[in-house]
Amino acid sequence: KKGWMPPHPTFYVKKEIYDKLGGFNLSYKIAADYDLLLRFLGKHKIRTTYLPEVLVKMRWGGTSNSSLTNIIQKSKEDYIALKENNIGGLGSLFLKNFRKLGQFF
Repeated sequence: KKGWMPPHPTFYVKKEIYDKLGGFNLSYKIAADYDLLLRFLGKHKIRTTYLPEVLVKMRWGGTSNSSLTNIIQKSKEDYIALKENNIGGLGSLFLKNFRKLGQFF
């Protein structure tokens, strides 16, 4: 609800969790990873552990921000995922995007 979400390549989960809660919902063309994280962390509140070491180095880019059309599509899918997982709505979507602004400055 605060807008923070770990980067999906840094999120490791035991197979049993996928078996119990399901995998990626492929009806999302861009936000399947976001939906999965919302479902696991927000809706089902699985137990997590922070590892204070670098396991993944991400590069800038990707499908979700490769064009204005994709950014709009991602925002629509993010909103649907928030609602379907009973996490929030427009306020949560705003916070999610607002928190990312610091990446550009």
